[in-house]
Amino acid sequence: MKLYIYEHCPFCVMAKMIFVLKNYPVELIYLLYDDVQTPMQMVGRKLLPILGYNSNSFMPESQDIIKYIDHKVDHPRVISPVDSAISQWVNNLQRFIYRLTYPRWIKAPFPEFATDSAKKYFLQTKDPSGKGFVSDLADPALLQRAQKAVDILDDLLVIYPLLDYKRDLSISDFTLFAQLHSLSIVKGLTYGPHVEEWRRHASEICSIELHDELAN
Repeated sequence: MKLYIYEHCPFCVMAKMIFVLKNYPVELIYLLYDDVQTPMQMVGRKLLPILGYNSNSFMPESQDIIKYIDHKVDHPRVISPVDSAISQWVNNLQRFIYRLTYPRWIKAPFPEFATDSAKKYFLQTKDPSGKGFVSDLADPALLQRAQKAVDILDDLLVIYPLLDYKRDLSISDFTLFAQLHSLSIVKGLTYGPHVEEWRRHASEICSIELHDELAN
């Protein structure tokens, strides 16, 4: 199997997680961000992640990939119900997180941005007007909003279990770590003890490094 991904993409993080948690072999392939042709040939759309399997079959969408691999390996199972509080937290964060992450991702040494044309394509597609994209980098209101979200999450995680391949899994485990992984590129956030333990433990369990050292 081959998993086509971007380093920055939270949905790609979710897809990578299932292979590690299930101990299922896969080859990771990073595409340049301006490589439109490859995903179009596979699934008719420019999006990642895409799973290549059975020689010439392709599957997009992270949750479909998670379900597919889940059925191939018995343990752990992705059967736990979605946690409503975690789901609501993720939904609230998604309303503004990309304003924080877009200008930081483009500055990071990720393989999808290895060429000037890939960076240019990202800028053109994410901020076609050319207004306000970079200004979000230091917007104190956005940082305050992110910090408030992190503080709320610390209370939620008091009773939410650590990610563990020995227990049944929930899609909430995948979406939560994907968003915390995205937030790790943002410098200046202070994580409470429960958030810090959860994100670092999940990073270790899934063998997916956080972007703390690249944060700006």
